[in-house]
Amino acid sequence: MSDTKQRILDIARELFARQGYTGTSIADIARELGTTTAALYYHFPSKADILGGLLAEPLAAYEKIIASLDEARPTPQDLLGAFISLTADSRELGGIIDRDPTVLSMIDERLPRKSHELTAQVITALAGPDADRAAIIRANAAFAAIKGATMAALAQGDGTLTPEDRAEILSAALRALAPS
Repeated sequence: MSDTKQRILDIARELFARQGYTGTSIADIARELGTTTAALYYHFPSKADILGGLLAEPLAAYEKIIASLDEARPTPQDLLGAFISLTADSRELGGIIDRDPTVLSMIDERLPRKSHELTAQVITALAGPDADRAAIIRANAAFAAIKGATMAALAQGDGTLTPEDRAEILSAALRALAPS
């Protein structure tokens, strides 16, 4: 990837985080880059393509998780660990995704299944076969803990997730899965 393309993505990530995807125009990105919209369009044909560039790595991680769910029954440790990595690696995009339904819709269009379907499949995998209500609640708690705890650890660690942080987050989520 060219330096200019990377600069566009970096500036767009910052503007999308600050103003939202919908609230940011191509002109805003071009102005921040110090160029014209025509020059920006040379690198990315649309704002959606810029967002697609930002989402490429997280979408690849989601596709890998989906494949693991479809092809085998991943262990709760492997599944939760994959989501810790995904959350940490895409931390800057988390707020954009959470606040802007347009972004979530774009993600849903690019994945083999919608985000709510993936979440349901993850909860089913975490809860186990023939899960009762309590197991489903524990699975939801474990899954929710991953994102919240990972984001909190990143905020406290200046954007860095240490191996000890990762281990503690995973341990807490696994404890949430255990029946009381």
